Amino acid sequence: MSILNFTVEETNLIAIYKAETAATTLANIDDALPDMDDEEIITIAESAHRKLSALTEPEFSALSFTLTDEDEGNG
Repeated sequence: MSILNFTVEETNLIAIYKAETAATTLANIDDALPDMDDEEIITIAESAHRKLSALTEPEFSALSFTLTDEDEGNG
């Protein structure tokens, strides 16, 4: 499976819930979904979840998920 492109919003969401493994990260997002009350955030979380689910553990481990400002470096 090729590594999918994550949006800045997806990357930030994953960074918030990231754990050692993709499986645990997915579980963290699943656990948080019922508490999300913004449709845009829910859509981002669901998209990130789909993309993470497609990754193997080595692919997940090779990626860096850090909080990023979308406008960072554009000033």
